[in-house]
Amino acid sequence: MTEKGKGLDVPERVRKSLAEAVAERGVQARVISTQGRESMRPPQGHIIIAAEKEEVEAVRGPARIVRRLEFYKTFYGPVVRLALSVYPMDGEPLSAGTALNVSQVSGDTALAGLGRQKSIYIHFYSASGDDLAYAFSKEIPNAGEQRGETKKVLKMARDAYTETPEERRRFSAAVGLAGQQFELPVPEPDEEG
Repeated sequence: MTEKGKGLDVPERVRKSLAEAVAERGVQARVISTQGRESMRPPQGHIIIAAEKEEVEAVRGPARIVRRLEFYKTFYGPVVRLALSVYPMDGEPLSAGTALNVSQVSGDTALAGLGRQKSIYIHFYSASGDDLAYAFSKEIPNAGEQRGETKKVLKMARDAYTETPEERRRFSAAVGLAGQQFELPVPEPDEEG
């Protein structure tokens, strides 16, 4: 799970894959779920952000984190996207998004975890060469309203998956269609009430 000061125990193949993606396409995000082997507790969703070292260090310290869960229903099936932006006290925001596949246990479980948890852990990793190095983690509140919205999105995605004929289900094609609407950064909500 997590060890104080070490981040998540991310498997080597995942670290290397993320480092390669950062080198090719820039900042990356992934949602993963963790659970202790002996634990009876449900899995928890964690967000991993991987970026170049300078980008990660620029958001260390006090920062505002804004996230948005997006649902897209496409011809090829549903896409759920988690987009987030980290706004440091001064400087440019660090933004990333990741698509979750509810047809896979990992995507469904991660979303279900985000619908239950009272807080979310975001772990920042610096890409160095072909691997990642843990930098730091932040914990953000996951208010009841946000948990409720996540549960609603998960239900819509499961329903849309069931409604999509099996021969048409192709997650990569669904992401290709939905991706035309993806935007970053996630805007900060108005400061005024």
